[in-house]
Amino acid sequence: MSEAKVQERDAEEMVERLNALVEQLEGHPDADAREKALDLVQIILELHGEVLRRILSTLDTLPDKDQVLTRITGDEVIRAILLIHGLLPVELHTRVASAIKELRTHLISQGCDVELLDVNDGRARLRMIRSGKSAPPVAALKMEIEKALSEAAPDLLGFDIEGVTEQTKATVKAAALLEAMIAPARNSEPKQIKLVQIKRPRHDTKTVNGTWIPVVRALNFEDNHFTVITFAEINVLVCKIGGEFYAYRNACVAEGKRPLDDALFDSPMLTCTCHGYSYNLRRGACVERPELHLEPLALKIEDDKVKVAL
Repeated sequence: MSEAKVQERDAEEMVERLNALVEQLEGHPDADAREKALDLVQIILELHGEVLRRILSTLDTLPDKDQVLTRITGDEVIRAILLIHGLLPVELHTRVASAIKELRTHLISQGCDVELLDVNDGRARLRMIRSGKSAPPVAALKMEIEKALSEAAPDLLGFDIEGVTEQTKATVKAAALLEAMIAPARNSEPKQIKLVQIKRPRHDTKTVNGTWIPVVRALNFEDNHFTVITFAEINVLVCKIGGEFYAYRNACVAEGKRPLDDALFDSPMLTCTCHGYSYNLRRGACVERPELHLEPLALKIEDDKVKVAL
């Protein structure tokens, strides 16, 4: 086995072990120890992200940066780590177009073709052409397209195919079973990296005391953004990071408890312009003073509304 293969396997094992340890930490009975340990993991990940950001910034000054970036992002593990930090230098549209281009040769040999129309709002729009009775069923073709896109662009939110009649659920299920039977034989294919996800434990909405107040629509709320809702006695900060919603009292917890309306936001960090303190909105913890935490509010999504308990 080559050195490159050994390194790739070791990287996968390390990511899997890290995921397992995070899951164990999230279930630790000591809440204080659990929070500190998860904060430590989160800060380490953010530090690595900043280092990678500076490395990529340095590469921008090189005359052959495109060739270097192509070689770097060709590695499955490196590409996955850059993706989790939002640093993948190749645009989503370019990666989707490249995957479709590589897939077309295979599809044309089976009597069908696929064309990329556009990529908008994180979704790809495709057109499929099937000719000949020997062409595979639509459900099987969609699974091949989904597999190719998930490897090249795992951050793609989904895809839509124009001019295709949806098959029955039985056909889709049969295709899925067939794929599951075939998959184990493909030992030569690289294993997709499952990246670390750290999520703050949610309140049990059934045991929350207080009134649930709808504060903002959930559907149109952009990811990696925050907003402040002020109305009568309501003064809350709501943000969405990595698809997860979080809510806090709109006040820096340092001296004076100034509102955070004009805070600087670089997801997931919110920096108070009064004290200069930075808060990780995934957990509400202050970076400079770990004993300080924003006051979290119980939150739930119901009827396309983000509701907080006050």
